[in-house]
Order: sequence, then C-alpha cells, then structure tokens
Amino acid sequence: MSTSPLLQRPTQGEASQSKPGFGLSIRRFPVSIFVTALSCYVLFWVVVFTAAVTLPGLDDPMCLGLLRDKHRILEAPRTPKIVFIGGSNLLFGLDGGMVERELHRPVAIMGLCLMLPIQYLFEEVKDSVNPGDLIVLAPEYANLSSEYSAPAAVNNVLDIYPQAFWWIVRSGCVSLDQMPTFIGHLRALGLQKLDYASRHLAQIAQHRCRWTHGKMYPGLEVINPENMDRYGGLTWHLRQKNDGNPSTYTFRTANHIGDAEAKSINSFDAFCKSRGAKFVIIPVPTYEGHYKKERPKVENLLKESAEKLTAKWVAEPARYVFPKRMIFNEQYHLNKTGRPVRTQMVIDDLRPVLKQIDDNMTHLRQ
Repeated sequence: MSTSPLLQRPTQGEASQSKPGFGLSIRRFPVSIFVTALSCYVLFWVVVFTAAVTLPGLDDPMCLGLLRDKHRILEAPRTPKIVFIGGSNLLFGLDGGMVERELHRPVAIMGLCLMLPIQYLFEEVKDSVNPGDLIVLAPEYANLSSEYSAPAAVNNVLDIYPQAFWWIVRSGCVSLDQMPTFIGHLRALGLQKLDYASRHLAQIAQHRCRWTHGKMYPGLEVINPENMDRYGGLTWHLRQKNDGNPSTYTFRTANHIGDAEAKSINSFDAFCKSRGAKFVIIPVPTYEGHYKKERPKVENLLKESAEKLTAKWVAEPARYVFPKRMIFNEQYHLNKTGRPVRTQMVIDDLRPVLKQIDDNMTHLRQ
C-alpha cells in the first residue's frame, strides 16, 4: 500500500535541512512591523492631540485671551453672585462695579463676542453655578438661531484656553459635519505647540517662555486684560471719542428661535434650578435706527420665547433701545454715555429677581 506524500515523514537529511519555526517567523515578521508602526502612529497622534488640549494656550489671535482673566473672576470663591453671559454687548456695555455696588452681589461679566454659540456659553459657566446665584443671559438677537451661528469660532478658543475643549465637547455645538474641521484644528494646534516647545525647551524649563504662534490681529490688540476691569468689562473704549456710526453695520435678527437653541436654554434653566440658582434673560442694547427696521422680528422672537422657553425675559426689548449718541462703533456697543444708562436699567430690572431669590433662600433656611 502506498503512503500519501502528505503523510510521509521527512528523511533524516531533509529533517536536518529544515529549521523549525523558520517559515512561521517569516510570516510573522511583516505583521510585527505593521503592528509596531501602527502603534507608533497612533501614539504620535495621541501625543499631538494631548498637547493641543493640555499645553498652555498660545497668544491671543483675537479677543479671546480675556477668557483667562474672566474665568479667574468667575471661579473666585464668592457667592451668591451675578454672572452675565452673552456677547460683546456685555463686554462693551455693562459696568460691573455699578451693578455690584447697587445690588450687593459679586459680579462676573463673561460676555465676549457674538460668534460663540449659546450652547458653549452655558457649558463654560456650569461648573461655577452655586445656590443663590443669578445667571443672566443677554443674547444678541442673531444668536437665538443657527441661521447666523459660527460654531467654528470655538476652534479659536482652544488656541487660548485649552480647558475649553471639554466645554465644547459637552455643549455639542460642533456637529458631525463640522467635526473634521474641528479635529483638523486640534491637530494643527497640537503640532504648533509641540514644535514651539521643542525649540524653546530651555526657556520653558526656566519658566520664561511666551507661548505664541505670531497670529496677532493689531486691530483687536486693545481688547486685552490691561483694558479690562476686575468685573470682566472693557474700559478702553470709555477713554475714546464717540466714533460710532451704527448705520454702517448690519443688524442681524433671527427669524425664529432655533429648536437647538430653545432646547439648550431650557436645559440650562433646569440645570440652574437643580443647583438652587436662578436663570433669566435680559434684552441687549440696540441702536434705535436698526431696532425700528427689525422690530417685527424682535417682537416675534419675544412671542416665541413665551411658547418655547421656560426661562423668562425680565424686560421688553424696546426698553433697551438707545440713540446714536450713546452707541460706540457697533449696534450692541455702548460708549461712556450709554453704558451707565444701560447698567442702571439692568439694575432696576434685576432687583425684583434678586428679591425673589432672597425670599426663597430665607424660606429654605427656615
């Protein structure tokens, strides 16, 4: 009976020529190289993205460098406090010191610019909301809908304040279709920081390194911590002449309150209630010429607010309309004449809200 070649044992000579495991190692060798290369590739990008969100922020490319100082004000152990969130209408148009003196509450003005989505603004302050606090939203009317939103603007926040990565992720203001741009910005930022760190190791070790990528915008250099008061309001423009010409600016008003924005506002209102805090909305200051044209849209937003929002407006938008002589270079910005007028309006409109908070706190203590 013949034996199948597959079942035949190799002869002694053949056995002596064979090397056990040699063929197996040839097959495994390329696999091990691939796994090692893939691991190194993944590790490299982990380091890059970690650098993007953990290494110090770079120099301010816009006005966002104020975030560092604003968060020092917000996170100071002072409570109950009043926190204002919104856009540049607060940065240019509210006297925090006057509010603090009149209402006897520490004040933090977090407003920076119109570009930042409402969802992000809420996440930015959540960790600092405490019992008895009053959180006041002063939203530019374009910000109440995604029609004019610019979620990519949050990318620039990361240049300055890496901790904002977690607020951006939690807020969900970066949609799936915008995620590639967001990730691409993170990647570029991480590479920039690693490159800068590799070229300045000695200075970093000696704590004399200035993190920068040289992308300064000279036109915005006046918006810096030296020109901000201890409440978070800008003071530079108060020393300038009234050079405003609001008729040259476009006053954008959302046609409707967006579903995402309404959901975010209601969610934040519920969050504040769960923390024992109060959340309200207050109108922004507007130039009378623009308000006259946009009044139907603004009134529609107020009507929709009553139907869609759980948070309440503390005043009518028409109350916060200002003449041209009180405007500083933008429809939402006030000069040294308009700023105290608007601030007094805010104080008067918030007094009843604070009384309600105090009454509730007294009731809880009894």
